[in-house]
Amino acid sequence: MTLRSGKFEPGGALTPNSMAQTIERALEDLVPLGVNEDPIGRRKLVLAIARGVLEHLRDNVGSLHVTVPNTGGGVGTHQQSPTIDVDLGGWA
Repeated sequence: MTLRSGKFEPGGALTPNSMAQTIERALEDLVPLGVNEDPIGRRKLVLAIARGVLEHLRDNVGSLHVTVPNTGGGVGTHQQSPTIDVDLGGWA
């Protein structure tokens, strides 16, 4: 699975099922849009946050570790850094 920051789609919406769209929904739950507020400014903010978070995860993957217990009858665990697939929506 690839973690997707999202991007602006035709019509100004954010990519469905992207991190940016999820952040936008969470922000709207906490701070609803004003009556005459243009959502584009907020969408730029949430897209920047999503891109920044995913770029940071990708660039610091060595800081993340996955520990898997030995369930095959042995003892101990196995630990390694994961691979993180990131799609920044065309942004480098």
